[in-house]
Amino acid sequence: MKILHLCTSDLAGGAARAAFRLHQAQRKAGIESFMLVVNKASDDPFVLSVSKTRFIFITLANAVRRFIVQKQKTSNTTLHSINFFSSGLHRVINKLKPDIVNLHWICGEMLAIQDVKKIKAPIVWTMHDMWAFCGSEHYGEEGHDVRFEEGYTPLNRPDNHTGLDIDSWTYSRKCKHWSKLRINIVAPSRWLHQCVSRSKLLSNQDVKTISNCIDHRVFKPLDKRASRNMLNLPVDKKLILFGAFNSTSDPRKGVHVLRDALKSLVKSDVELVVYGASHGDIEGQTGIKTHYLGVLHDEFTLAAAYSAADVFVAPSLQDNLPNTLVESLACGTRCIAFDIGGMRDLIPNDKFGQLVSRINSEDLTEAISQELSVQYSPSIVASLSAGLRDEKLIVKSYLEIYKKAITDYTD
Repeated sequence: MKILHLCTSDLAGGAARAAFRLHQAQRKAGIESFMLVVNKASDDPFVLSVSKTRFIFITLANAVRRFIVQKQKTSNTTLHSINFFSSGLHRVINKLKPDIVNLHWICGEMLAIQDVKKIKAPIVWTMHDMWAFCGSEHYGEEGHDVRFEEGYTPLNRPDNHTGLDIDSWTYSRKCKHWSKLRINIVAPSRWLHQCVSRSKLLSNQDVKTISNCIDHRVFKPLDKRASRNMLNLPVDKKLILFGAFNSTSDPRKGVHVLRDALKSLVKSDVELVVYGASHGDIEGQTGIKTHYLGVLHDEFTLAAAYSAADVFVAPSLQDNLPNTLVESLACGTRCIAFDIGGMRDLIPNDKFGQLVSRINSEDLTEAISQELSVQYSPSIVASLSAGLRDEKLIVKSYLEIYKKAITDYTD
């Protein structure tokens, strides 16, 4: 069985890493898996990149996209994608003749909405956010997310949204071009599964929850002292780890809530470690010593960062199934997160850390203080994680979806 995974990148961003890990897990299992990406960062010979001409077209189209979405004035600060310009990528896909096309994060004008139906193979779509069943927004706005359930009409457009209704326009194009498509959907979290089922656009499609996988031979508990020495971190302090792609600049990641929580934390023997950013103003605003590790590209250094920490804090306000928590738990480091999105899938009970029910800095401060006093075995946490996200289990679940998609396609 020949699988072709489509994603804008193989390593840049959470969705890309999740897709790449699935691809690699399938190769290990003897499956003929390939990736097709716009921006290749790995040296994997089975990751294919688009031609230089197509890369330039997609890059220019994405620049125009940014101009177009500005014509819509919205309080929703998440990314907005229109996937309007046809790069002709469907022709490349069809020439490769895959048995299954597994879509992942295809925005940034990688694959136009109207070109999805031109793919001549069964489609499985692993959804890493809400874009596929929303308008142009990648996440619904708190208090205004009924549009993806009802359809995008002038009557349910939020009063504080003005200018062109790019969300409605994008949604109508999806309805037009995807109405007759048969898509087998994979939701990495139960929360996203429920969102798909509630959506007007894709509720008639089959959807299954399958977690993102991770290689527990790479992400595993490492010696704490050695990890701290390697990263030039203090060995005699309690370390809180916070990290994400654009961790300090993306408001969805909740760094402002973490900042307020740290202001109230007893700081005598506690320091903060941040990866995903090389500088910031957290220390000046909170008084807590902060170490910035920058963007960590290699997985061994990532594993060392998780292993060096006493607790990983993910104060995200919107998220699906973030790789950061998957990685942390695989390395045996307990986590704290707000009870939003797919976090309950990652922290199902207090063996994995704490879920904070109310989104405020006071409750987050209390949770951090409690976690820093917990004595636990990293090897036990890692073992529990492996039981939920073992590569072999995930690959087997995907094979079942692929076989079903092929059967549906030929019927």
